[in-house]
Amino acid sequence: MNSEIILLVDVGNTNLKWALLQEGEISAVASESHKTNPYSQLAEKCWSKIAIPDSVYIANVAGDELGQALADWIEKSWRLKPQMVCSQANGYGVTNGYDNPVQLGVDRWLTLLAVKAVEDSAVCIVDCGTAITIDLMTHEGMHHGGMILPGLNLMRESLLRDTKIPRVEPAEIDKLFARDTAVAVASAALNAAAALIERSMQEAEAKYKTTPKLILTGSDAQTIAAGLSLTYIIDHGLVMKGLAVVAEAGRKQE
Repeated sequence: MNSEIILLVDVGNTNLKWALLQEGEISAVASESHKTNPYSQLAEKCWSKIAIPDSVYIANVAGDELGQALADWIEKSWRLKPQMVCSQANGYGVTNGYDNPVQLGVDRWLTLLAVKAVEDSAVCIVDCGTAITIDLMTHEGMHHGGMILPGLNLMRESLLRDTKIPRVEPAEIDKLFARDTAVAVASAALNAAAALIERSMQEAEAKYKTTPKLILTGSDAQTIAAGLSLTYIIDHGLVMKGLAVVAEAGRKQE
């Protein structure tokens, strides 16, 4: 059994997450906000005490500046050149549905790879993070494109920033039509997301004559799931699992 240690890094819009892949198993995922830590200090804070890995795979949607800062620290501290994972036109059993394949966020690409590795059916993948993304893939691995909308907090923050609505804190939702402003804002955001997901599933059923399996991931997956009237699965580890697919393939080619 191979004992190589591979560091998997998922740089999202808000948080840097990482896990170790060893002997086919992914460790527990650790996380640190890159919004509240200087880029120059982030890697040192996160990784200075972990075992030096044999290789590093990074998926980054947070911009080149942060990606370069992480790569510089890895090369200086570990004498390793990280593999910066990018979306492809096709690979690992998946065909990218974007006209320009690299425009598909690498996090979305990796969720497709992770799901294709274990699912034989059509799927609708919803990543409920800082942004909410919806992607449809057939059982053959053909990605049919997707949608992007602001996440629940972004919907709330943009509304409060650009209107005269009084500043309110996030609120629990107990009904569709609220009787105070905080719940009204929260309910609208949640139900807007839920309605788009349900519309996406209806469209897929009508167009492809099959009911896709609905898979939710991301920090707000449980919250959004509560607003759905559909059957769903929650899997918070899709990006890491997709990185593991790429890393294992890379190891076998060495």
